[in-house]
Amino acid sequence: MIKILGRVLWIMLFVGLSLYAGSIESSVDSTEIERGDSVLFSITIIGEDSDPLPELKEIDGMKIEQITRNEGSEFVDVNGKSVMQHTRTITYEFKPKYNMTIPAFQVKVDGKIETSKAINLKIVEPIAGSKRKNKYFSLDMKLNKTKAYVGEAVVATVYFRQNMNIKLMELDYKKPPFSAFFSKQLEGEETYKEGVYTVHELKYLLIPKKEGTIAIEPATAKVAQRVQERQEGGWFANVPKWSNIASPSLKLEVLPAPSSYDLGGDFTLMSSIDKKEVKANKPVNVTIELKGEGSLEDFAGIEFEIPDVTVYSNDATIKSSYKDDKLISSYVQNFSFISDHDFTIPSKEIQVFNYKTGEIKHLKTEVYSVKIKGSEKVKKPISVVHTKNMVKKEIEEVEKVSILQKFENLPPTFLLLSLTFLLGAMSSFFILYLVKLFSSINRAKKHAFNGHEALQILYPHIGESAEVEFIVRQLYAIKNGEKKVKLDKELLKELLNRYKPKEQ
Repeated sequence: MIKILGRVLWIMLFVGLSLYAGSIESSVDSTEIERGDSVLFSITIIGEDSDPLPELKEIDGMKIEQITRNEGSEFVDVNGKSVMQHTRTITYEFKPKYNMTIPAFQVKVDGKIETSKAINLKIVEPIAGSKRKNKYFSLDMKLNKTKAYVGEAVVATVYFRQNMNIKLMELDYKKPPFSAFFSKQLEGEETYKEGVYTVHELKYLLIPKKEGTIAIEPATAKVAQRVQERQEGGWFANVPKWSNIASPSLKLEVLPAPSSYDLGGDFTLMSSIDKKEVKANKPVNVTIELKGEGSLEDFAGIEFEIPDVTVYSNDATIKSSYKDDKLISSYVQNFSFISDHDFTIPSKEIQVFNYKTGEIKHLKTEVYSVKIKGSEKVKKPISVVHTKNMVKKEIEEVEKVSILQKFENLPPTFLLLSLTFLLGAMSSFFILYLVKLFSSINRAKKHAFNGHEALQILYPHIGESAEVEFIVRQLYAIKNGEKKVKLDKELLKELLNRYKPKEQ
């Protein structure tokens, strides 16, 4: 009786293990592939232990473009018992050029050789502009306008819809190439519900490069949903089921733009100055702001060049946002002007082509006259006029000549003594001059200006005050070899005394 019971238990254990025998499955996202599209071929191994997954470099002469791997473990129900199931999947992406057969593969799983099934692929010709979808996933694309000028901003919106009742296992999305445009993805992906679907929106800013009717290539995606397939032995495993989807291709009519302009759109230009009267070598700050509807991605910017005036500028801040079907952009740039004499900041002009009206608008900044306190006035040349004083000076010059002539008539001995005395006096003066010169050089070396050390002290405090920022900019300009910069040494000394670490 005990032997029979033991045999029964052994048979039950054997049957249970056989029901949970390892397996290998192969699948593709689609057996019909549009010419030029790629196919995703997956091999899934289920079991406790197996040989390594095959590493393929090509399939039937088709080069593998990408490989992805996934591993997972979960409990599954086998005849009322919970059993741990290990799953490993490797996916190959390649582009078949002709009808072909993906061969079967053999892998040893849990001590047994398992064989996958062969898969036949068929190449079909694509339908121009067609949209590919299924009942669970879809891609769509729309433009905010059907006509645009060269350089005009166009916004393309891509919609990815996913059935909320379907579990998404993997998504391989590829944006449209936008080969005939300058393109940039706008910030802020939107997600919302639409019936039984979850919708994801992506927006792209497009700037047409050339005129004519331009075809916009579709967005494409390969989607894997998680499905359970019955395996040998009656149990189920989670495997990816792939789908190819694509948005429709679109067309945009691009019109030629006027011959020349700086910017396209509908903008306003503003400028402001913080002060119009300052001390010598103190900064005057001007802010330029450009804002409105349109793109600023290819705007060349604004520059100032004023003779004998040092001009600094930071990088312009450009922001864009898409709101109410409009692309709203702004451009802000700050300039600092430094001089020791009065000067004028000239007006800057921008030509803006309004795409809606077809007109070119001229935008200008203001002209600013800046007065420097205590600056030296330019001396005008004085005309020569003969006066009584001039006659008197001419008489004095004549008298000087007479004295020299008398001096030349003196005896040679007296001249020699006078010359010796003069040379002795000059030698004494020269020696005293050299002593003072060497003393001043030594003092200069002792108190020499060290721009590098000053930068090390002041740079960490550049954000604390405008004075520190001004001096740091001057120091960097001097360091870079700009000879026109006149360092404000009094301000530098004051700031160094304020921020220099105190000696312990």
